[in-house]
Amino acid sequence: MLKEIKCDKFIESPIIFGKGLNVVLGDNFSTNSIGKSMFLMITDFVFGGNSYSTIDSGAQKNIGHQTFYFKFEFKHDSKYYSRNTENPEIITVCDKDYNALSEIDKAEYTSQLKMDYEIDCSLSFRQIVNPFSRIWGKENYNVNEPLRNSIKESPSAPVVNIIKLFKLYQTLEELNNEIKTKVESKRILNGAQKKEYIAKTTKTEFKKNALEIERINQEIADIKNNLLKYTVNIEELTSKELIELKTQKSRLLKSQSLILNKIKRLDLNLSSKSVKSKYFTKLSTFFENPNEEKINEIESFHNKISKILERELLAAKAVLVTENEGFQAELKKLDLKIAALLENVNSPKFIVDKIYELTIEASKLNTANKFYEEKQGVAKSIKDLNENLDDTIADILKEIEEKINGELIRINNEIHPGKKKIPVFKLNRKSYSFDHSGNTGTGKSFADLIEFDLSILKLTELPFVIHDSVLFKNIEDMSIDKIIEQYQIFDKQIFMALDGINKFDDATQSILKDKAVLSLTEERKLFNKDWR
Repeated sequence: MLKEIKCDKFIESPIIFGKGLNVVLGDNFSTNSIGKSMFLMITDFVFGGNSYSTIDSGAQKNIGHQTFYFKFEFKHDSKYYSRNTENPEIITVCDKDYNALSEIDKAEYTSQLKMDYEIDCSLSFRQIVNPFSRIWGKENYNVNEPLRNSIKESPSAPVVNIIKLFKLYQTLEELNNEIKTKVESKRILNGAQKKEYIAKTTKTEFKKNALEIERINQEIADIKNNLLKYTVNIEELTSKELIELKTQKSRLLKSQSLILNKIKRLDLNLSSKSVKSKYFTKLSTFFENPNEEKINEIESFHNKISKILERELLAAKAVLVTENEGFQAELKKLDLKIAALLENVNSPKFIVDKIYELTIEASKLNTANKFYEEKQGVAKSIKDLNENLDDTIADILKEIEEKINGELIRINNEIHPGKKKIPVFKLNRKSYSFDHSGNTGTGKSFADLIEFDLSILKLTELPFVIHDSVLFKNIEDMSIDKIIEQYQIFDKQIFMALDGINKFDDATQSILKDKAVLSLTEERKLFNKDWR
């Protein structure tokens, strides 16, 4: 826990803290600008916060940069540090007399604090404590957003943070990692398919491939079982192959014939001659005063149309020529296969080649089908994992809701026995809400916010809370009496600022005075120099 803060510019130094409640008292006139909020901001600064060095409080301008020396006490050890506003990213490690020993950066310092407080969750120290250090100027005391860490954070970030704070994120992290692995596998498979390393296979093609694999395997088995017969009479095997190849060639020739006929018709259209203007001059022989200008205009239009049609016909012909080249290449392959068969009609080598070809084809189809099955398997795994993730998240959110709301009921009944509606905390996957149950009064809403913080302080490893006097301004006095009683339950440190305590009952005043670590008034402000 934090044990002391020293500064040579304080009106009082050192300021000593104890476990549980630590109070910064203002006067009975609720005088402003005496340093209550500023001291809480310095306390936050000691815990690694940045607000004191970034928010313009006027202190640095009027009294210059300040160095704060502070001590922590843990189970078996005491730690001494210093931090200054001129270079706030560096923390100095000190001996017990605050002589400098070494320097560490702020990230290392807050990591060390997390270890010293024995906090075991995946959030950083500042992610844990910042939302619950509610000080004027930090803008984190919105009664409807009790988990706000910063104004710029996404709506889903507080949900993730509260899951981590309750140490229930590991299961989600494991599922998320599994999903990421499967998604990466899917990306790799899609990439292989996109680069055509493996043929794209549809469900229909998968079934077709399976039938073809079965046929090929049957043919290989048939050759093996009748090997002697085929060795003696290879012509029987080759004739079957020749018939199949010739059938394929016949189909290709028919398709090629259709393409060639289309090319021929296009060539005829392209070779057609347009009518020349000299032929129109002969019209004057048969007609008196023909409109030659109109005839020329019509001829120009026809020529333009002809050029457009010619471009389209040439483009269509180019496509057909490409298709014909494809047919020619396939026909050439078939002719080579047929020739090879005829050459090997009396050679047993044909049987070996045939089995090799069938095996290669079966392997190719098997690879395509295995790839398809793997893709389907990965897609199903991603779907199942996401469904599992949804169910797990729902269970975790429900568990956290029940714990927080259960504690809110207990605290609310202690602070407002039988009188006030109980706030309800609701968690969704990407957002949350803090419902004040229709009670829109400012004071009750701030009391709800304090109750929420105390619930988190009890249920999690949150090491402390800071509550500035702004939270108490509109809360009725009797409720503050009860809040102070609730503060007294905790051994964890609670830093608060409050003034005008003469309004509260004697027991509350006694507690506040006993737990006061600093008392400030108009005549006795925080710093030994007054610039206001």
